[in-house]
Amino acid sequence: MLKRKISDYDAPDSSIFGDVPVRNKRLFRRKTSDRQQWTPQRQSNMAQLLDFILEHEEAFQNKQRLASLFADFRQQLEINPDGYHANIAAWTKALSNAARAGVIPGQGTTHDLLLIRTADELARALQHPQYGKPTCLPAVFHEAVQKKEMVLVKDFMSSTTSIYKTSWLPTPWSALQWSLRTVGVLGKAAPPEKLAVRNYVVLKNVEVAGDEILKKMKEHTSTADRVLSRRDFLNRFSHILNPASPLTDNDLNIILVYLRRDKQAISYDAQTIKFKPEHEAQPLPITEDDAAIAGLRDTLANISAQLPPLMEKIASADAAAREAVASKQMVRAKAALRSKKLAETALAQRSDVALQLEGVYAQLQQAADQVEIVEAMRAGAAALKSLNEKVGGAEGVQGVVDAVNEQMATTEEITNIINETDTAIDEVDIEDEFEALEQAEKEKKEQEEAAKTAARLAQLEDAERKQKEEQASKEPTQLERRLEDEVVEEKVEQASQGIAKMSFVEQEQEEASEERERIPAYA
Repeated sequence: MLKRKISDYDAPDSSIFGDVPVRNKRLFRRKTSDRQQWTPQRQSNMAQLLDFILEHEEAFQNKQRLASLFADFRQQLEINPDGYHANIAAWTKALSNAARAGVIPGQGTTHDLLLIRTADELARALQHPQYGKPTCLPAVFHEAVQKKEMVLVKDFMSSTTSIYKTSWLPTPWSALQWSLRTVGVLGKAAPPEKLAVRNYVVLKNVEVAGDEILKKMKEHTSTADRVLSRRDFLNRFSHILNPASPLTDNDLNIILVYLRRDKQAISYDAQTIKFKPEHEAQPLPITEDDAAIAGLRDTLANISAQLPPLMEKIASADAAAREAVASKQMVRAKAALRSKKLAETALAQRSDVALQLEGVYAQLQQAADQVEIVEAMRAGAAALKSLNEKVGGAEGVQGVVDAVNEQMATTEEITNIINETDTAIDEVDIEDEFEALEQAEKEKKEQEEAAKTAARLAQLEDAERKQKEEQASKEPTQLERRLEDEVVEEKVEQASQGIAKMSFVEQEQEEASEERERIPAYA
């Protein structure tokens, strides 16, 4: 019983065998039909998840925090509850973002964006070279379910009530559980020890995808544009969450349930999806007309997809024919030309059919819009009829107007009668009192003007007095200036007299010298 082949065992843990090449690890994996083969490609996909978390999640970039995140921190729930919930929140955020990025390993080659499969592959994909596999994953998914951040797929798909609906009336079982917890008989549900194989819906990713889809559909106002097939829905919204990773069929089923049950924005069946207009409270059920519109759109998409390959075939056949003619291979050239003609004929037929289908779709779109317009007019007419009935019609309104006019005339008549009984007012007394008020106001103004005039005169007298004082203070200064001018004039006169005397003496000396020159010298 103990003798088995080496090939009957699973691949060993890296902590035991170290760096064993992939080709050797295959020898230690059990050969069963329900397990997927260990391939280098799957190993790279698993390493992609850990690399993504370490690169994009801030909580996993601290080495000290990283050791705590990969350790078994379940005992911290009683010792350090804040640290426990912080680690749970970091793991929940990291796994949700990784699912949205399309790096969570799934069944086959596809990667679901709205759900996470908790199989052993998930733990291997998160295995760290230094800290090993995270032993806290069971607690992470347990707490995420308790906080309604994740929901089991079977519960999400089978629930008939919205995930946002909360009941104020507790069930008998929940009331009993609360009572038992209060008295200490029943404690809080502990996280499981092992990670069970289950599928969980990531509600955050579902909400983001649903909001983006509804935002895009607001751009389409036509009735026919709001009717889609499942294929058309995937083609239009497959990259709504991740441009590099499209939505899968599992994601499509989840998002359709969310939009119908929780958002009440669509109605759908196996092939057709219909979005409700904004003015309607509930989506209408799928009709045969809706199914015909969706089928027509699919057919038009199929034919349109056939046109590019035919055009490529025509181009390649034309190139082959030219090459054969250049090399003088006439048989090959004729065969290429026949292929080209066949492709051109098929292209013309497909193009004609596509044009016809586009015309039919345009007519359907117009007819659907007209139906909506007529329905709106019918609803408006019914509302107007109800309002007119409430007011009693034209005759009722005329009767109300006549009654109002009659009552207004009665009121005016009563007013006139009351005015006639009033005491007459003596107009002469009023005039005398008015003249007395005018005279008092006039005297008041004259007194104010007289006071202003006296104040102005006082200001003028004060200014004149100040001016005289200033002139009196300036007179001695002018007398001194006059004396100084007289002294200066006297000095100037004396200087001019001195100069005149000097010039007279010089003139007398010159005349004496001239006379001496004229006297003859004795021999």
